[in-house]
Amino acid sequence: MNIIIGDVGTGKTTLCRQLIRRFSKREEVDTHLILDPHFVDANEFLITVAKMFTAQTPPKNSNNWQLKEYIKQYLYHSGVDQKRTTILIIDEGQKIPVFCLEILREFLNYETNEYKLLQIVVFAQKEFEKTVQKHPNFADRINLYHYLRPLNFRDTRMMIKFRLVQSRGSGKRLKLFSFVAMATIYRATDGYPRKIINLCHQCILTMIIQNKTSIGYFLVRSCARRVFRNESTHWKKLTAAAAITACVAAILLFLMSSNQLKAYLPWEFKDSYTAVLPEKKKPEIRPMPKPDTAARHAQIPPTEAQKWIPVEITPLPSAETVDETAVVAAKPKQEVTAVDIQFDTAEDTAKTENTYAELLGKVTLRRNETLSRIIQQVYGRYNSRYFKSLILANPFIDDPDRVQVGQTIALPAIPANVKPLALKNWWVQVEQTNSLEEAFNYLRAYPEQAPPVRLIPYWTNQTGTKFALILKRFFSTKTAARSQLDQLPADLSSKGKIISLWNENTVFFADPFLSLKSKKIK
Repeated sequence: MNIIIGDVGTGKTTLCRQLIRRFSKREEVDTHLILDPHFVDANEFLITVAKMFTAQTPPKNSNNWQLKEYIKQYLYHSGVDQKRTTILIIDEGQKIPVFCLEILREFLNYETNEYKLLQIVVFAQKEFEKTVQKHPNFADRINLYHYLRPLNFRDTRMMIKFRLVQSRGSGKRLKLFSFVAMATIYRATDGYPRKIINLCHQCILTMIIQNKTSIGYFLVRSCARRVFRNESTHWKKLTAAAAITACVAAILLFLMSSNQLKAYLPWEFKDSYTAVLPEKKKPEIRPMPKPDTAARHAQIPPTEAQKWIPVEITPLPSAETVDETAVVAAKPKQEVTAVDIQFDTAEDTAKTENTYAELLGKVTLRRNETLSRIIQQVYGRYNSRYFKSLILANPFIDDPDRVQVGQTIALPAIPANVKPLALKNWWVQVEQTNSLEEAFNYLRAYPEQAPPVRLIPYWTNQTGTKFALILKRFFSTKTAARSQLDQLPADLSSKGKIISLWNENTVFFADPFLSLKSKKIK
């Protein structure tokens, strides 16, 4: 299940067409598109999908269960016998009824030990997010969740240039939009591709009508007012803000005195500026009266008076005869105490010298193991950040969906954002290893009937990188944790132990509190 969310006009349908176009070049892939997923009932949806997949009308008066079996048999024949991948793409996903979500979730269960029989891609607007949040069973099956945002200024310029290249009739390069014009287009459209295309189209028509050869700021601004009705208010606000800013700056410059203004000028300009200023009479400087040391000591506490050490200042020679030795000799000697000198402790030095490695380790893929499953097991969750980091750490992977058995995958060290619970808790640790490969082998051999476990990679200065395997549930009392440990099989309970505290300097690569806060056992 892959979900792409985006506002109106961000290019969801364009990406959908491009996806179909690229898959059409691969003979082993079958793509099917549903443009409007608004169905009256589940039977109508299943009939539509069955016709689309098989290109035949399913048997009449078939109930929902029969239609599902009909679709399953086709997917099994296509995926296993013919080695083909079937992809169902749904546009306007925000229109999907609730009963269709459950059917799509069931479709994802159509798989064998070696093959995924169906891939689903949904393009939807922002309101589809609320639908997903209300159905956690459906959200749990999502493999990729991408939020499609508007273009930035660089992408806006690239899109305009690309479309000009595609639309030209000869080898002549077109330079219709100036840099300022492109910046104005981006400001007026906020980077939405549909708005950018409409505004550029109107700008080119206006340029032809006015017999011009290029498009500048004023032409774009006039077209934006016509294309976007509410844009005139936007421009007025922008102009008014600029005018107010200019007026405030002028008033501040006028009110500032010459000496204040001089402080904000560059050094080179200060000298020339000072030369043209009228000479002012220097104010008379009167010497301060010499304080009475005895009176001063009488007014302050004895402990503070001890800090007042008279220092005899030796006048320095003139600038022409001064040397470094004289300056050093003229400086008063200061007494240095032990408090003034501080050394780093051994622990602080270890923290600065020792750090965790860039990789947690490597895992050799076995049958039925996928990259998303490995990410889930190592980091505790799957998201685009972990996926991108994994791909960057393994540049040899050409297609993440087609990894080979026996490939060695490197797992990068990505610190997790751990938020401990307020109360003290206990975990049951069944095993701890020094390498990621050993931890994975333990997970692979872990008995299915035993309580589920999860992997917690962590690092400390004292132990280095370790891989703890703990039960997914945690406990608020040590008695409950001990009871759970005693109920484990003998081979697990003999090696298991109860842990309650993690070192505060520990760096976690998977959050031990991630999925446990709602499953607390007393």
